Amino acid sequence: MKAPLDHMLRLALAIAASLVVSQLTAAGALRLATLLGGLCFLAALVRLPRERRTLLRRLLTVNGFVLMVWLTLPWSFSTAGVTLSGHGLELAAQISLRTNAIALVCIGLLAGMDAFAVARAAAGLGLPPKLARLLALTVRYLGVIDDTRQRIDLAMRARGFRPGANRRGFTVLAQQLALILVHAMLRAERIELAMRARAFAPQVLAPAAGPRWVRAAGGALACACLLWLVQ
Repeated sequence: MKAPLDHMLRLALAIAASLVVSQLTAAGALRLATLLGGLCFLAALVRLPRERRTLLRRLLTVNGFVLMVWLTLPWSFSTAGVTLSGHGLELAAQISLRTNAIALVCIGLLAGMDAFAVARAAAGLGLPPKLARLLALTVRYLGVIDDTRQRIDLAMRARGFRPGANRRGFTVLAQQLALILVHAMLRAERIELAMRARAFAPQVLAPAAGPRWVRAAGGALACACLLWLVQ
């Protein structure tokens, strides 16, 4: 299946912007990048009103990590006790700006694209087809594995199990993890059989899905980003 041209361009822009922002250190440049990312995010909110809650939840998830940075990084321990570190505050602010800039740009550019669309776009930009299929299937079945975990957890609670920091709790949680892995392996075998029965075509996500000039532009963009990192 051919990947839409706009999907490939959006993914290429998201990758390039992430690489460039990750190399910025000046506070002014990071603030400008965050502002541009915020505009991109707002454009996605206006363009996709039905997905506003999902997009905002993704941004809040990212800022949960940023909150943990602010709770731990600015503090220093010395003989005088716990004190605020100026270098820690500066580093936390830099990480916050960089993280939000990358998150805003990526969420804004990739809004409306599911895992399969991202995989097809990545294959169109030159990602090996096996990795593209692995990306799509991984994102798809992480949710399925989480549903299995929730059902097992509900069954355990119905039988009176209450997790605790003791030997019994750790033993039962280890058994739960093993059971989830067994379910995942069995499901993977069933999925493989079902795909073979439906004459699964391995080249459905092949790099040939995109035009040659788009793949060449993606390769040139990747080389330029690598040169930027080397400098």
